[in-house]
Amino acid sequence: MPSLPTPSYRPKVGEVVYDLAHRTAGGQPFEGVYMATLHGLAYLRPEAGGCEWTTDPLQLRRLNVPRYRTVQRPSRPRVSDPSA
Repeated sequence: MPSLPTPSYRPKVGEVVYDLAHRTAGGQPFEGVYMATLHGLAYLRPEAGGCEWTTDPLQLRRLNVPRYRTVQRPSRPRVSDPSA
């Protein structure tokens, strides 16, 4: 079985990062607070709060000027099966 590529950049929980896989209407990459990586997907949340989204961890980049947000407790990503 082939191995998955390993991201060269691993953000810290609470670090605001660029998500190159998701873009604004103006073409700029989304910015999101890194929450976790689970099952090969990175979970990000908007800085102002709201629902998380998933992305490819290989598409994450650090900001030119680092920013961090306090994360009280890293959230467990939502799943469709509550028993999972």
